[in-house]
Amino acid sequence: MHILLISACERRAVKRSRAILDSYAIRTGFRSWATPITLEGLRELRGLLKASATRQTAVACYRNEGRERMRLLWVVGARDSFGPEGHFPAGHTRRRAPPPFWLSIVGLLAQAAGLGHDLGKSGNFFADKLARAVAGGPPEADPVRHEWISMRLLQERRRGRDWGQAWSVLANKLPLGEPGGLEDTGIDSPQHALDYLIATHHRLFGPVKGNSSPTNDNHVQEAGRARELQPAGALPDDLLEGLERLQARLVRKAGERSPAFWRGAAILARAALILADHEVSARPWPGGVPGCGLYANTKEGAYDQPLDWHLRSVSGRAADFAWRLASLRLPGLATESVEHILAPAEEGGRFAWQNRAVAAVSALRERSEGGLLIFNIAATGAGKTLANAKLACALSPRPRFAIALNLRSLTLQTGDALADELGLGEDELATVIGDRSASQLHRAGKDADAAHAGAFATEGPATEYEAQGGAVELPEWMEVLTGRRPVLRSVIGAPVLVSTIDYLINAGEPGRQGHHVSALLRMADSDLVLDEVDSYEPDALVAVLRLVQVAGLMRRSVICSSATLPQPVAEAVFRAFRSGVAMRSALKERQASFGIAIVDDQTAPTTFSSDADLPGQFAEHVRRLLAVPRPAVRRAWVLPVSARSGAAFHEAIATAVARLHEAHAWNGPGGKRLSFGLVRVANISTAIATARALAQDFPQARVACYHAQEFRIQRHLKERRLDFLLNRKRGDGHIVQDAEIARLLAASTAPDLPFIVVATPVEEIGRDHDFDWGVIEPSSAHSIVQTAGRINRHRLRPVSEPNVAILQHNRRWLEGRSGEACFVWPGLESKSVEHRYSSPDLLTLLADADLDALDARLRLGQGRMAEDEDRILRARLREPLNILEASEEFRSQWMTQSFYRNYALRDETPCEAWRAECVEGAWVFRRQARAGETEPWLTRALAGEVPRLANDWLTWDLDELAASCARMDIAPAAGLELQVPRREERTELCWDRSFGFGVGAEARRGAS
Repeated sequence: MHILLISACERRAVKRSRAILDSYAIRTGFRSWATPITLEGLRELRGLLKASATRQTAVACYRNEGRERMRLLWVVGARDSFGPEGHFPAGHTRRRAPPPFWLSIVGLLAQAAGLGHDLGKSGNFFADKLARAVAGGPPEADPVRHEWISMRLLQERRRGRDWGQAWSVLANKLPLGEPGGLEDTGIDSPQHALDYLIATHHRLFGPVKGNSSPTNDNHVQEAGRARELQPAGALPDDLLEGLERLQARLVRKAGERSPAFWRGAAILARAALILADHEVSARPWPGGVPGCGLYANTKEGAYDQPLDWHLRSVSGRAADFAWRLASLRLPGLATESVEHILAPAEEGGRFAWQNRAVAAVSALRERSEGGLLIFNIAATGAGKTLANAKLACALSPRPRFAIALNLRSLTLQTGDALADELGLGEDELATVIGDRSASQLHRAGKDADAAHAGAFATEGPATEYEAQGGAVELPEWMEVLTGRRPVLRSVIGAPVLVSTIDYLINAGEPGRQGHHVSALLRMADSDLVLDEVDSYEPDALVAVLRLVQVAGLMRRSVICSSATLPQPVAEAVFRAFRSGVAMRSALKERQASFGIAIVDDQTAPTTFSSDADLPGQFAEHVRRLLAVPRPAVRRAWVLPVSARSGAAFHEAIATAVARLHEAHAWNGPGGKRLSFGLVRVANISTAIATARALAQDFPQARVACYHAQEFRIQRHLKERRLDFLLNRKRGDGHIVQDAEIARLLAASTAPDLPFIVVATPVEEIGRDHDFDWGVIEPSSAHSIVQTAGRINRHRLRPVSEPNVAILQHNRRWLEGRSGEACFVWPGLESKSVEHRYSSPDLLTLLADADLDALDARLRLGQGRMAEDEDRILRARLREPLNILEASEEFRSQWMTQSFYRNYALRDETPCEAWRAECVEGAWVFRRQARAGETEPWLTRALAGEVPRLANDWLTWDLDELAASCARMDIAPAAGLELQVPRREERTELCWDRSFGFGVGAEARRGAS
């Protein structure tokens, strides 16, 4: 291609940019360059310009498309230096249009909240706390938090009381603890919106547990000390009068508005208030500013920032941040990247359905306002990942999107695969991971051998993040967030973000404060792609729905992707998105309407407006999809279990393994028959016990165990090998040529060699593996379909004999008591009888299922198991969806901490860390009581060890693992670490040297 480059750089950026441009192109003028260049060279040039970019940089690149057209490809640096189509300015005329009405209301709300948010710091409780801090005393919590007092003072002032009278009313236990009315009505007025912002700018309302309307539980610790409460000083009259004028102006200007209007305005204004409070509090106090004798905080043991100065400063910055947040526009994907992504698939080929989907969504966008809601229910292996990226590019003329994965930490090869498949440069795609060790292991694996490059994922809460790629020049005002956390420059700014959902979920979690604001900024200017949205447990799904609601509020689009997307989940996503759109529409005084599309790889797309009947449209589309005949690449049968015991459970699995290997083994070198089989079980203790039992029952086999409780380096090496061996898109040639496999085949004296992987649900999502056969301990119809999707995944060979066995019962039922929930942890059941399947017997639940063609139809169809799961999902989502929508009975519960704790993305069970260390030539174990914190590592003995078996597979001893850490430049302390749930009593950690670590009674039995 031929390109033209124009520079509008200023100051020092002129010299830097010229040096780069001169090395790639011929200078054709004082500020212009031209050259023929390849796509790879163009990406390299843009990357160099971005790496050296400052606020004075502005370089535009145009592609010559013939005699009559030059097309803008990208701008590095200040895009405002060029016109919308890349025109170089001949002159400047600055015109600033007045902000829309709704934005002026949000700004006023943030400004008023800023002026009143810390009124309670003028009380003696807070003043005494500051005095203790200055005197060097220990920190103590306030009996009543200052933000609660601020809200109550404001409410009493509205009732006509002066400053002294307002304090007198609060010096009484009952009035002090009153929320002030919004607990009954929710946010339905400017006054209630202001109260919400002020009271919750540090923490949400109570209760912390249970379910009720807002209470003072989170703010009032010692209500009995109310009589001690009094002002420590007076705030200037002009400040209090200014606050009253702002409130009056807000009420007068807003007029009568709906609760949806005020809820949407409050969400945006609260983020601006938090951002402003954070920025102002971090500022050095300009000395010499007269104060009122009251202070907002302390710094380095001395009083800092007069309270009135702090309030005025936060007020002004909050109004400014509200405008900036609502009008945020960051760079999208470059034109050549969009063109590459949207390049049509081969007509008549396997991925031709993507062309139909993109065309349908593009047409829908043309006739719709605001964001769209897309359901992608294409089959496993049909190319959903690339299709989602194409759909995201079709949704906007300036594509920016975030792909959210249901993993504790990002599986890093997802970002690599997207970069390769989509042709994105490092400056356009950022990947977010949970810890630095994961990144190092991943990079080391790629550098060591690209063909074996795998992924590494850690388990555990991730509140700090590390990102790769995506360096973007952000607006200067974002320095308040990115100054101390530079990682956010990539996370917020990159046109494409591939992330664990743990980061993005904070956009819908107002109690997460700074994390909430940074994620909200990402979602303010980014469409959302939810991968495997139906893989979340019902409580965790509610957290995902809160994120969907935020996307609707921000006028962004959402793509939900899953081959097994059930109708109750689709309806829940629709309701969450609709409620967000309703808030935005109320702000803009428009009708709440948006476009919806349903696409798959077999039938024509369905598009319609949100005014239509979504349940009916979705059901009809699924009916058409189920009617399409499909080849039988996975056949299954339900395997009876002879007795209600653990022994019968293992016996049934062994019977299935023998039958499946016999039916699906294939000839390798020397005439040896081999196969790769998956045994999916529900949890780690079962996996370890099952792997050991199979290794003993099949001494000729090689048995591996894949789960989360392993050393980091061990899991990385294991995933790396499985990713290589089980990538069978080009057949089995790489397997028989593999040195390890050839050695194991040659060493075996048996004619058959099964390779068996016993795995927990970590195998179900995100692993692109292709096994010959599988045995499934059932947890749900979804888990059956997802696990089966790892059988014959790449080769898609028609089979005449079953290659999947589904156990009649799961182990929890076989070893439990009658009447207890058994499809749980993982599973949909709960203690409530309403949330149970009609039977624990898979012979009953799957009696009407078509197991001769096992695919997504098992979950999407009208069989008994699918109907049970639909019923359970609807029942478990009924109340939280009403809270999310703030329906008539639940107007205010969305403001309480309990709503976010009861329906959290992750279990809050804390973890402890263990590591192996070599001390004077001997290996010892150390324990850290709270993983990732500053607690010391103490030497602890394991509760038991089980020696290795001769036929284990993908297992390395400690010396070998330490050597691998050294090769990959990973500290042994990081590579030889694992995390387990922390218990109240002392954790009994047992180590099966072949199959991993177990905790508790079952692990002790295995070690004895």
